Amino acid sequence: MTKQQPLIQVKNLHLYFGSFHALKNVSVDFNAGELIGLVGDNGAGKTTLIRVLCGIHAPTKGQVFFDGKKVERFHPKLAIDQGIETIQQSVGLCDNLSIARNFYLGREPVKRVFGIPFLDLGKMRAKSSRIIRQFGLRENVSADDEVEMLSGGERQSIKIGRAVEFKNRVVIMDEPTNHLSVREREHVNELAVQLKEQGLLVIYITHDIFQVHKLADRIVIMENGEKVADANTDSMSAEALEDVIRQGGRMVEKREAV
Repeated sequence: MTKQQPLIQVKNLHLYFGSFHALKNVSVDFNAGELIGLVGDNGAGKTTLIRVLCGIHAPTKGQVFFDGKKVERFHPKLAIDQGIETIQQSVGLCDNLSIARNFYLGREPVKRVFGIPFLDLGKMRAKSSRIIRQFGLRENVSADDEVEMLSGGERQSIKIGRAVEFKNRVVIMDEPTNHLSVREREHVNELAVQLKEQGLLVIYITHDIFQVHKLADRIVIMENGEKVADANTDSMSAEALEDVIRQGGRMVEKREAV
């Protein structure tokens, strides 16, 4: 059986901020069509690792490959162009703009009238309306409504729908269910699984190992800037993985053989 080429491959990654060693020899593969839980306490290095993948930080040492090609330059715009979308709880939408405007934020379609460019508001309304229905917004919500009227779960639905519509290949969900109700949390988690089933790579960052264990194919645990575990969820229980975190990562890497 031929092994799948990772969509994202991180090899021996180190990152220093001055004398602070933020990432320490991190190597991990991320595959398309996979939902991976990235777990660890505050300061474990999981967000720093994601910021490298998103082009915010350039590694001090080591390599990152995207779809088999070495990443030579790290910049957020380049990561977006590759199809990497980050969904965070608190940022990413403008409250005073409509759902349609938010849906196309930074990607606004234009039409020309007598050679003068105007926003194509009709296209923005039509396409965003279709997507917001598909991803579970209420029937009485219009694409012209301002985002500030939406619940936390509905805001996440817009971000997820936007990621799918613009043909992203990687969706990074950074603590996506913080401050959501139980029903909204379940909805967002269902959407994460849908993205995986559509062939996207979903990286789900959370402190809640029990929640993500139900969703993920694999769990990667970070501790003090190091990867300390990489386990398939069908071979290691949430309780066992939680013990790894409690023990400060003192565990030999355990991953099911392919």
